[in-house]
Amino acid sequence: MLACTTKSEESGRKENEIFVEEAYIDPVKDVFIFGELSKELQEKIQKANCGEEYKNYQFKMLNEKAYEGELSDINGNIVSLKDLDRFYLEVVSVNCSHCKKQLGIMSELSGTQDIPFVQYFNLGDKDEILAMYEEQGVEIPEKMIIIAQDEGMKDYVKNDLGIKSYPTLLTYDKGAVSFDAVGEVDVESFEAIRILGFEDPIKTDELTDSDGNQLLKLSRSIDDVKNDLSTSNILALEELDNDDYTCELTYQLMGKKLDFDKLINNKSEVYMQQIEDYSVYKDKKLVLFYTYLRDNAQTDKVEFINSLMLGQKDVEFIVVLVEGMESSSAALKNMPISFNCPVVSVLARMPEDFFDFGLNSYPTAVFVDRGTFTGGYSNIENKEKFDRAMELFLSNECIAYKSNN
Repeated sequence: MLACTTKSEESGRKENEIFVEEAYIDPVKDVFIFGELSKELQEKIQKANCGEEYKNYQFKMLNEKAYEGELSDINGNIVSLKDLDRFYLEVVSVNCSHCKKQLGIMSELSGTQDIPFVQYFNLGDKDEILAMYEEQGVEIPEKMIIIAQDEGMKDYVKNDLGIKSYPTLLTYDKGAVSFDAVGEVDVESFEAIRILGFEDPIKTDELTDSDGNQLLKLSRSIDDVKNDLSTSNILALEELDNDDYTCELTYQLMGKKLDFDKLINNKSEVYMQQIEDYSVYKDKKLVLFYTYLRDNAQTDKVEFINSLMLGQKDVEFIVVLVEGMESSSAALKNMPISFNCPVVSVLARMPEDFFDFGLNSYPTAVFVDRGTFTGGYSNIENKEKFDRAMELFLSNECIAYKSNN
């Protein structure tokens, strides 16, 4: 689900020279929900989840409403999942080897249930489905409702449920997901799924920590961050992305705080370090340029980053040198030109948060708004696109502001 584009009255703007604090998108937070549960509940869930620990995205499927669109089964009958109070939904694919292996047992088990059993092929048309059953030597049970690939349902599976692998078996009670299991189901795990799905579902108070905080709200994934952005801001970010990593880097960093006081205390005369006090950047708009210099002939890399800074006002810049087999610091020291801003090596004294994430290519820019990461632009293409990145991440229209989404 995508948030609507709205403007709050308390936007982070300068009105009469008084800055009103802006609220940022809540960042990714890695909390392993399963590990926070009671031992007893862990064992019940693991038994139903084909022997595996429950992943965070599986918890987030719980209580999701049934698909509201109209579907047709492979016999042409209309199917309305939202009108079913209780049902099983198995999400499979004709290309999934695990789905093929469990076709027989799921067909057998579905026939023992008074509760409707729906098998949805997220990939596969009617002919491919029939061919798969024939190949496995399994007869289609009369009571099973089989639905071929449907675009609306496919969107629901991806964006509403967030299913990441096949097969996934879900139970719906009172029109909402009561349990979901990933993997090959046997008789024992199917019975455990039935109990957790329809007789003894996971309770809200079982998904809270010792302080009463809801575990589902404590954990936030990259998808959660993305879903908080407006459609227009997602499209603008995707338009900026030229190497399929800008979006990922932005979602990974957006909303996180940068601790300028927690430093890597490496003191060295070998590696570049032109900053002594990082605290001066706490209340500034800041761009971190990451680059790697192989030798002192790569002056074009320095010139390119210098050109990106031209015309930028009220913004601080720092170049962060990534070191490899060759020393970027040594290469820069032997060049006839220098960067038009302070430089620090990743092997020198600097905040740990400057290099606590992966980079795919160089140069990459990371944007910080008064101590909060707002985005990243990987493999900077040209000055025009960099200026666009400045608008997206450090202007009044910053996409990391909640009020701009």
